[in-house]
Amino acid sequence: MIELGAVVLALVLVRHYFALPSWLMATILVLWILKDIALFPKVRRAYAVDDNRPVKQLMGLEATVTTGLDPVGYVRVRGELWRAEISDPRFPAKKGEKTKVVDAKGITLVVERSERGRGSGRA
Repeated sequence: MIELGAVVLALVLVRHYFALPSWLMATILVLWILKDIALFPKVRRAYAVDDNRPVKQLMGLEATVTTGLDPVGYVRVRGELWRAEISDPRFPAKKGEKTKVVDAKGITLVVERSERGRGSGRA
């Protein structure tokens, strides 16, 4: 709406200073609105709010512990370093262990120890 108001204001100023006919100003305004209507389906997804945040796309992926998770530390997922929290703080994860991303709290990943990562650390 602000954009449309700015266009109307600009058209009023242009008409005032250049003495252009009213029909031309109305035509420009109608074309501007038609442009917005035509482009809306293309840009709608860019403004849509959903829960498909980039962090949510990491769910289920394997994460390698880079600093101990006792209960908070860092993991590497797809080559990126992420702050992480172990889901069960009773069983901290050591550096090098494999974990699985199960949730996210903001931009902190919540991970759980995977079967491969448990090794001899837990009996």
